[in-house]
Amino acid sequence: MPMPSDHGGHSSDTSPQSDHAAVHGMLMVGETRLLMSHLPMFHSPHDYQILLETSLTAPGSDPLKTYLDDRKASKSKIYTWVPTPFKLSALVADRSAHPTMVGTIFRGHFERGGVPITANNVVARVERVFYVGRLDPKARPLTELRYLMFGSSAEPFLAHLITCPPDFDQILAAEIKALPPGWLGAWDGGIVALRIEGRSPGETLREGDQVQATRLDDPAAEAFTMAMPTEYYLETGDLAS
Repeated sequence: MPMPSDHGGHSSDTSPQSDHAAVHGMLMVGETRLLMSHLPMFHSPHDYQILLETSLTAPGSDPLKTYLDDRKASKSKIYTWVPTPFKLSALVADRSAHPTMVGTIFRGHFERGGVPITANNVVARVERVFYVGRLDPKARPLTELRYLMFGSSAEPFLAHLITCPPDFDQILAAEIKALPPGWLGAWDGGIVALRIEGRSPGETLREGDQVQATRLDDPAAEAFTMAMPTEYYLETGDLAS
């Protein structure tokens, strides 16, 4: 499903020359599909909002099972992927190439007391690039609250669309309560940009909220009801300026 042409402040410059190698931590969510969301900032080389589907392998172990078993046992909401330094732009330059990253899975935020649950030899293969947005701190602010729905019909997630500072990065599980017939069955998990009705552009959704949302790729579509059973991540400090 196509994104609307007005992204609110994202540059299309994703050339490999536009940034340099660094450690790019990512939030991990999902069980039906393993999804990653880059933890962005408004300065290079971290100025990308990126949503990915990945698969995991490692010599002599099953890192996906380790991750899923640990999540089930710990009940922790935050898991982060910490790869060795690489260029984010190179990761998404050729979306059909299935690039790989090598790194470690952490329970918790890797920079805030997180604990590694795997060795540092896990390979994450990019199976699908859902979304890439280059952040522009001088972009104009949005006049409405927008989120990106991604994942799968069995396990949808919402990511707040980041535009300009001060802003916030947020990932929530979504539960679709009421939807026009047939819409969700045709969804392949790719990005659907949503306007959240009745909310201001700087307002965060909260765990337990129930809202009305409208697809931006189809302005004539009916609004539908969504609930937010779980908030996995909310960050404001890294995007304050």
